[in-house]
Amino acid sequence: MRHHKPISHLRWSKALKQALLRWKKLDIAQERARLERHQLPLLQRYAKQLPTDGAILEIGCGPICISRLLPQQHKTYLDPLIDDYRRIFPGELPEDGEFIASMGERINKPSASYDLIICMNVLSFAMNPELILNEVERLLKPHGKCIIGMRTHSALEARLHYLLIQLCPGMCNYTRPYYYALPGILRTLSRHFHVEQQKTRKQGWFQIPLFKREEHLFICSKKTHAT
Repeated sequence: MRHHKPISHLRWSKALKQALLRWKKLDIAQERARLERHQLPLLQRYAKQLPTDGAILEIGCGPICISRLLPQQHKTYLDPLIDDYRRIFPGELPEDGEFIASMGERINKPSASYDLIICMNVLSFAMNPELILNEVERLLKPHGKCIIGMRTHSALEARLHYLLIQLCPGMCNYTRPYYYALPGILRTLSRHFHVEQQKTRKQGWFQIPLFKREEHLFICSKKTHAT
């Protein structure tokens, strides 16, 4: 599919509720340690290339806010559940930085505001992933980097999920709204960015060949347009 048809606001709200329930069941200290182990080294590698007075936007920051550990002075944490996280995990969110309790489809910031934009496990749960990518493209500085992380599915599973949503939407109320196959997300990202690197980390618990799931990281930069 070239473009996903956006899900309804009701469907998106149900996905958010599921995400909140999941966080309530997790040990936040263990989850923080896991993210610091798997995500932080890569983020630090790219943050080192930025000035210390640079600006970072973390879309879908959750209660962990992994970019808090990067050296840049200016951080913006965006998540529609920010207020819920503050209530459930008092004292766990950073004390400094700007917090925006909002969707990522429309971000009230000037264009070219950020040197680094982090978007981990967001696109599959968004109401309209294409609009989020539009915003990331708009907000990224000309020489900035965007790091996008997500799970991909086999082409068969992604297609079956899409058809199931169309035919029996009630059966999909409690799954992630979007299942991307790797070629599909690469095409989507390529409409907005230059994909500089693609890193793959396989999930070992579900590797049936026709339903293979993998975790991917995509390092993206703005496209250069010939004049």
